Amino acid sequence: MRFSIMEGDARAKRLCEILSEEGAEARLFKSAEDAAAFGDIIVLPLKGVPASHFNGLLREGQTLVRGEDFLSREDFAVLNAIATAEGALEIAMREMPITLHGSEALVIGYGRIGKQLCERLSALGARVTASARRDADFAWIAARGYAAAHSMRLDGTLHRYDAVFNTVPELVLPAERLNELKQACVVIDLASAPGGMDFEAAERLGVRYLWALSLPGKCAPESAARVMRLVLNRILEERGAL
Repeated sequence: MRFSIMEGDARAKRLCEILSEEGAEARLFKSAEDAAAFGDIIVLPLKGVPASHFNGLLREGQTLVRGEDFLSREDFAVLNAIATAEGALEIAMREMPITLHGSEALVIGYGRIGKQLCERLSALGARVTASARRDADFAWIAARGYAAAHSMRLDGTLHRYDAVFNTVPELVLPAERLNELKQACVVIDLASAPGGMDFEAAERLGVRYLWALSLPGKCAPESAARVMRLVLNRILEERGAL
């Protein structure tokens, strides 16, 4: 079985290497035409290469695995959240003028990434506030021993935090909220486009922020590639392609 891996970030290259180490024929490609000519299994990067590039190129029996096929899966999302959370902590420790231990940290959104972040921040000794909107999430936040806030009712509270991590892909940090932040506060936006903050206002107000996208491929490409390999195998088994 031959694998065509379309170029993406560092995890695509490492995925190709892992497949080769396992004994498969695997090559990295830039061209859709070349990838379709070589592989039985064609794996697209998580973002940037639409399946439409392969219209009219595929032969009977070939399997195309799109980025959406990974991103839509809960198993991939949960495992990917680990690397995202660790990458966010790496950024915070590099950018903050104080230690995370003893700091006041706000995590906006208590989804997969938010849960991983809260757990690790707490383990490092930060005083963690998690924001959410659903009653079930508030129950879990209380059960874990974190302070709770409502994601849409943060006004008047943001001045207390040393670090703010956003995971919500909608505008939860408009200009008026950004204006409340203390000067030394670091904001790390982990949300996919369009992000969760007013970036123009952040620039104007001098907010220290980073919009940190695709952290698994940047901060932990080896682990991220192994997650892709695991989930790829599950996808192929489900399609009967193995």
